[in-house]
Amino acid sequence: MYLSKLEIIGFKSFAQRTTVSFNEGVTSIVGPNGSGKTNIVDAIRWCLGEQKSITLRSDKMENVIFNGTNSKKPMGMAEVSLTIQNNKGILPTEYSEVTITRRIFRSGESEYLLNKNICRLKDITNLFMDTGMGSNAYSVIEFKMIETILSNKADERRTMFEEAAGVNKYKLRRRLALRKLDEVKSDLVRVNDIVDEIGKKVNSLERQAKKADKYNKISSTLRKLELNLSERELALFNLQKQEAKQKKDGNFQKKILIESELSKLENDLKTVKIKLTGIEKELENKRAELSSSTEKIFTVQRNISVKEERKNSLEKNVERFRQELEELNLQLTETEDFIRENDVIINEFNRSVSLKETEKQKNRNTLDNYVVELEEKRNQLKNRSGISLNKFKEITNKENELSNLQNLLESKNNAIAKLNNRIQTLTNNIAKTVGFIEELNQEKSETENKLSEAENIYTLKQKEKEELEKKLNSLKEKELEDKGLINNIKDKIGFIQDLIDNLEGVSNGAKALLENNAWSSGNAFLVAHIGNSKEKFRFAVEISLKNYLNNILVESLDDLKNGIEYLKNNRSGKASFFITTYKTTQKKTLIDQIEQFLLNKKITKLQKENGFIGWATEFIQTENKWKPFFEKMLFQTAIVDSLDNAISLSQKYPKFNFATLDGDYIDNTGNVVGGSEPKLNDSLFGRKQLLEELKNEFPKREEELKKLKNEIGAVEEKINNINLKVLSERGRLLVNDLANVEKQIAQLEFEEKKASDDIEKARSEVHNLAVESNRLDTQINELRTSLEIKKDEKLKIDGKREILENEFNKFELEFNTLMSNQNNLNLEIERLKGEKKNAENAIKRAEESIMMIKKSISKRKYDITSSNEEIDSLRNIIEEKQIEYEQLEQGKAALQKEENDIDLKFNNIRFQITEIENKQNTLRQDRELLSDEIHNFDMSLRELGIKISNLIESIHENYSFNIELKSFDDLDIFDFKGRTDEVHILKQQVKNLGPINLLAYSEFEEEKERLAFLTNQR
Repeated sequence: MYLSKLEIIGFKSFAQRTTVSFNEGVTSIVGPNGSGKTNIVDAIRWCLGEQKSITLRSDKMENVIFNGTNSKKPMGMAEVSLTIQNNKGILPTEYSEVTITRRIFRSGESEYLLNKNICRLKDITNLFMDTGMGSNAYSVIEFKMIETILSNKADERRTMFEEAAGVNKYKLRRRLALRKLDEVKSDLVRVNDIVDEIGKKVNSLERQAKKADKYNKISSTLRKLELNLSERELALFNLQKQEAKQKKDGNFQKKILIESELSKLENDLKTVKIKLTGIEKELENKRAELSSSTEKIFTVQRNISVKEERKNSLEKNVERFRQELEELNLQLTETEDFIRENDVIINEFNRSVSLKETEKQKNRNTLDNYVVELEEKRNQLKNRSGISLNKFKEITNKENELSNLQNLLESKNNAIAKLNNRIQTLTNNIAKTVGFIEELNQEKSETENKLSEAENIYTLKQKEKEELEKKLNSLKEKELEDKGLINNIKDKIGFIQDLIDNLEGVSNGAKALLENNAWSSGNAFLVAHIGNSKEKFRFAVEISLKNYLNNILVESLDDLKNGIEYLKNNRSGKASFFITTYKTTQKKTLIDQIEQFLLNKKITKLQKENGFIGWATEFIQTENKWKPFFEKMLFQTAIVDSLDNAISLSQKYPKFNFATLDGDYIDNTGNVVGGSEPKLNDSLFGRKQLLEELKNEFPKREEELKKLKNEIGAVEEKINNINLKVLSERGRLLVNDLANVEKQIAQLEFEEKKASDDIEKARSEVHNLAVESNRLDTQINELRTSLEIKKDEKLKIDGKREILENEFNKFELEFNTLMSNQNNLNLEIERLKGEKKNAENAIKRAEESIMMIKKSISKRKYDITSSNEEIDSLRNIIEEKQIEYEQLEQGKAALQKEENDIDLKFNNIRFQITEIENKQNTLRQDRELLSDEIHNFDMSLRELGIKISNLIESIHENYSFNIELKSFDDLDIFDFKGRTDEVHILKQQVKNLGPINLLAYSEFEEEKERLAFLTNQR
């Protein structure tokens, strides 16, 4: 058997169909890196069934499909075919050539083919098993897999050797056989589960069948009673309907009579209202005439007032116009006087201007002569000043040169002094710097010590904070647990309180007796409420007392009888009783004593048995007065640790009852009660005591939670007090301080070196400056001699120039005096001309004002005349209106008298209408009452009709029966309430039965047969 051919298409880098032929001998495939040599090994391994994409160097299996290039599109399928020559018959097949093919599509689907027939991967795996070929076989190996053969791990080498030895086939068969065994076991478990499930279902269906039978019996009785009750109710409703109809007809006749009387009153009212309308219209006309007369009087009064007001206003205006006329005449006189005065002033101004003009011309001639002479003297002075100025410039240049040299010499000397001072300063600074460096080195050492101390403190505080945070987290977890526990206790208290208040789990009879204590002379107690037990033994004690928990404890036989009588009378069901004072007086016989002796021996022996915990009475917490009851009820009841021990002990001690801690129970008759562990909330026994314990525990838990919160607060405060940020900041500051100190030391050392260099440089500069200073001193002495000669020459020239300057200044002063006089004359002439112009303008304004005043005087005279004429006219109109006003007042008085007479007639008729309307209202009220009664009877009839309809529909719907109207002689004495209560009780019983499966019997028989079949098959 050898590999003869490999065909690849679409696998990894093989986009085109590629065929590789393998002849006998060794075939080598060579090529550069990345040419696809390893892809051929991956193709062989993939075709043989490799399932791990990572082994094929891909993230997922779909990535082996050719993904395309720039020039080629990606392919949708990869296919590899491997042809093997089976010339030696090693492969278990009759073919001499076997071709296996594997395909994968981009959708994720894949196919395996064996000689072009679709097969399973399992078929290919089985074909090559123990042949040395396969995806994980030693015949297909990569370079890196050589490490597996040479590995020191026995497991890795064993896989290779098992494949080579050919034992993999048997290991696979063994694994498959074990898997089948596991599947059979699983099937058996499933069959057992089905049997158990069907067993439960059979039991449930049996209960449902009994329930359905009970339901049928109650339903039959209920149907008979309800049909009888409904027929009687139908007869009663029909009788009530006839009575209501008769009463309605009587009220209807009364209503007709009242409406007839109302119609008669309505006609009388119409007649009176017509009469009232005529009088009312007459009254309205009179009132309109009176209103018109009043309006005319008001209009006349208003006109008189307006005219009076106008007359008074005109009289005031006349007075004001006369005063204004007097003021205007006075202004006219004053303005005329002002014009005359200004004419005199203008004449005076003309004379003064003429005199000043003559003086001005004379002064002008003198000035012209002075101008020529002044110009000659100015030229002479200018020439002499030029010579003096040249000399001054020469002296100034020499002095500037001397000053510059002196300044330069002084600057050189100052520079030398400054350099000497700088050398001294630098020397002092070097001494100080050395001292500073020593101080900073000491400060550096101290800072390093402080930094080390701060780092130690930070580490300690960080560790302390981490421990406190761990403690805080632990405390908060405990707080959450305690809160959950408190909420759980609170919920339990509320839940158990509701159970106690609602008497959940208590029988109907016991509940009725406990809710009403009137039947008992003393106090009645429920067995479930008079005791308690520890949590560990609660289920065991409760199952032991299961038949007695609903018992009512009474103190006397009378209470017992009263309770039973109460339940019968109120149809409240049944209840169990126990008389606490009831004692038997029967003496024990010898046989009883012997039996007691033997029983004590059994009790002693039982107490030594394996699994025995104690007697049930030992684990009940109750008052002393109730202990006899529990000792009697739980006589010979033992508590054991498990159901197996309970079964074993019940067989050895058949006269004893056994209860387990999980709530399983075996009584002395062999009856076994078992199943899942009951819930604590479903427990009936000890509810009140449990509630009391929870209520006592609740404040304790709250107090513990409060202490825990305080402790959490204290820890949080400690954590908050540990400010790592401050400590870290302190460390950071110390690091910065240390860096600053080191920086300062380096700076000072640099400054010390720089200062030494500066001293050497300054000393060299001092020497150079001293040489330059000596040279400048020689130049200064030479300049001083030359300057003295120039100054003597300038003094001689300045003396001659000063004489000429004095003469020029004197002549110029005289010229300036004449020029000033000329300017003053020009100003005076202009001033006089301006004042003359102002006076002329004032006269012009005064003349214009006189014209305005004269116009105003004429206007005011005209206003006075026209106002007086209008005043006289208004006086005449006012007198005429006064006469008219008096006439209108007389007419108004006559109209008011006529209105009063008509109003009296109107009121009398209104009184008649009111009486008629009162009678109508009374009759309408009676009619409304009758209408309400008729409506009520209609409602009653409708309600009775609805009741009858509902009754018929309800019976038809519930029982498919059409009830008919019958007559009954005993409707008056029939107890409808009692019969209704009976029906209600039966309905309640049906309701209490819950959902009813009427097909339960047939299903029960079917499931019973199935259970028998499966049990036989198992």
